[in-house]
This record gives sequence, C-alpha cells and structure tokens, in this order.
Amino acid sequence: MKKSFIALSVLLAASQANATTIANSPYEGKTLVTAIQYDWEPLSYKNDQGQPTGYFYDIANEAAHRLGAKLAVTSGDFAAVIPAIQSGKFTLAAGLDATPERQQVVDIASTVRAGYQLIVLKNSPLKQDVKLSDLCGKTVALLASHPSTKTFEQISQQCESSGKSAVKVSQFPDRGATWLALRSGRADATLGYTGENGWLLQKQADLKRVGPIFDTVYAGIPVSKSSGNAKYWVEAINSLIKDGTYQKILAKYGVEDVAIDHSELNPGK
Repeated sequence: MKKSFIALSVLLAASQANATTIANSPYEGKTLVTAIQYDWEPLSYKNDQGQPTGYFYDIANEAAHRLGAKLAVTSGDFAAVIPAIQSGKFTLAAGLDATPERQQVVDIASTVRAGYQLIVLKNSPLKQDVKLSDLCGKTVALLASHPSTKTFEQISQQCESSGKSAVKVSQFPDRGATWLALRSGRADATLGYTGENGWLLQKQADLKRVGPIFDTVYAGIPVSKSSGNAKYWVEAINSLIKDGTYQKILAKYGVEDVAIDHSELNPGK
C-alpha cells in the first residue's frame, strides 16, 4: 500500500508540474479556503503525517492546481458547510452530495456517483436481506443535514400508517459520533457511503453492511452560486478524467466503482 501511495504522489507531482491551467480561471494565483471532514476515510481524512488526504480531497486539490490555485484546508461541522460557502467564508468543500435542495443554494461540480447502505454491528439482529421498511421502531444515527434524513422520515410515516413505531433518527455533528452511537447501543444502525464501505469494513471488523443500496446520488465540489465559478471546476475535473489522473486517484483508494465518465454542473435532478 505504501508503494502505491508513493507512486501516486510522484504521478500527481508530475501532473501538477505539467498541467495546463484552465483558461480564464478566476482562481489564478489564489489560496482557496476549503472545508473538509476528517472522519470520512477514505473520502477525506488525515494521513500518518497529519496531512489531508482521501479521494474527495485529492480530486479537489488536483482540480485546484488545474485552475492555478492551491487549497487551504479547514474543518468544521458538516451542517455548517453550505452556509459558510454562501457567505464566502469557504470557497469550496471537498465533497458534497448533489441533492436538488442543495443545488438550489450552491452550485456543485460532480466528481463521483454513489449511494448509501446500512452499517450495523456484526452481532446485530438486522440480517443481510433487511429492508428499510423493517426499521420501524429502530434508531438510525445520521450526520446532521444528511440527505437520507427525508428517506427515513418517509419510512417513519409508512411505519405509523401501518400501526408500528416510527423510525427514530438521531443526528450528530460528525461521523465519529455516529460510530460511537452505534457501538454504544444508542443506535441500531448508521449509514455507510458505497464509496467508503469496502475500505471501512476492512479496518473495522466489528461492523457489517446490510440491506439495499439506496439514495444513490452524484457528489461533487460545491461553490457559491452567486460567484458563477462552478463551470471552471467542471472543466478542471473533466481535464483530470481525460488524462487519467482522476481514475488513478480512485484506484489508489479502491473505489473505482464510483467513477463518472464526465463531470457536469448540478447533476442531481
């Protein structure tokens, strides 16, 4: 694994040195404040040297280089990311699901397409073939403002309509808190991103994924809608796809199945 990381680092350094800056980039020579969640391995996290890494970060960082800019990383509550981008406190975030609701307030340049699956303890009574409708009376731990919140609200309504107890959704500010809720017994399940589950479960032997994949959406780089600059990120990501840098980044983390053929602006309809 270390050899592959070193090889990719060499590749990325070479691509940065040779990359053509996107024409008329509004970011030329700038340092861009970038929101990142450090507990989303392998999407975004800190490596052994304490530096930001992960495929969401790597794609955003490489795209920034194509735009003649560099990233200054900051971290904070997930729910605060969009307001901070709207206010200009952050320029972008290294990964955000492109839901229709979010696209009304920020522009998103797509980078991957993936969905969600239930993550439970290995000894959970929830079996491999569990349906979402089987969660009546159960507690699910989610990040605050998670896009699947509405899905569980709909399931709760169905549960109550059939005379069963609703699904309880407990929301937390970061991923570490959702894992703690699951392991402490305060939640019966949490959600795993299909772009992280294989990597995650290799390292956390007490967990397993069950049930269907649902709420499949595009995810990407959000920027201020008022800036009108998202089209430059689309162009930069497509340049990464065209020369193979994008595919090598995903392969580094073993998540090639979330790849897209081309980036587009606001793909979540």
